Amino acid sequence: MQTCFAEQSYVVKHYQSQARYQFGHELLQLALSKVDKKYTINAFDRYPINEARGEKMLSNGDFDVQWLSTSVAREENLIPIKIPIYRGLLGLRLLLVKKQYKNKFSHIETVEDLRKYTGGHGSHWTDLSVYPANQLPVHTNANYDPLFLQLANDRFDYFHRGLNEIWREYLKHKDKLAIADNVMLYYPNPVYYFVNKNKPELASAITKGLNIALNDGSYKALFFKQHGDNIEKGNLKSRTLITLVNPDIPKGTPKINTDWWLPKP
Repeated sequence: MQTCFAEQSYVVKHYQSQARYQFGHELLQLALSKVDKKYTINAFDRYPINEARGEKMLSNGDFDVQWLSTSVAREENLIPIKIPIYRGLLGLRLLLVKKQYKNKFSHIETVEDLRKYTGGHGSHWTDLSVYPANQLPVHTNANYDPLFLQLANDRFDYFHRGLNEIWREYLKHKDKLAIADNVMLYYPNPVYYFVNKNKPELASAITKGLNIALNDGSYKALFFKQHGDNIEKGNLKSRTLITLVNPDIPKGTPKINTDWWLPKP
């Protein structure tokens, strides 16, 4: 009598279960579906975990992978997979502002114009350093959700959000907030998968799967399935582009190919 054994499934744990992380989760599933081993991805969703705590838990081995903006510290403490998962899209920022201030923000054309106002940002987010590097005033909060309430209550003037994030957030807060027309910000902000240092085989599998998905077109198809409508709604050709410096990009970071979505000047 022949005994059949079920194929072993390797569990991959991460904490990024919020809606704004959906693309990273789905791309991870796609990449791991391309390799020989079978993987099951478990997203921790019992309570929200912010980036700082999640990164510590990843380093400690409580989780296996996360996808966040790169930094020198992250590349030293974790295994970075240097394929920018959003193709630079997270570095393309639109301004979420209080409804009654929409018109004045729509007339911003230079970084000097933007310096007249105070932005809001997460205190533990890696790209916070973009503000001082460009002489931009900033108000911070350790938690994500209160920033929208603080913007509505005039604690700061604008909250720049990634093109892949802002539409969902706007719909949730459209009674008080609006998206400024005619202006967009950009700074290099590669988001990588980072893997616990004790899981090099997982890092290799993700890297292999991403490259296969890039070559067979399934990565690009998923990208536009998730972000195509947002790119179209953004009407990027009509917006003035203000390019900012990101001082925390590690030396030698490959330039991001934004050809999929960023209009040529």
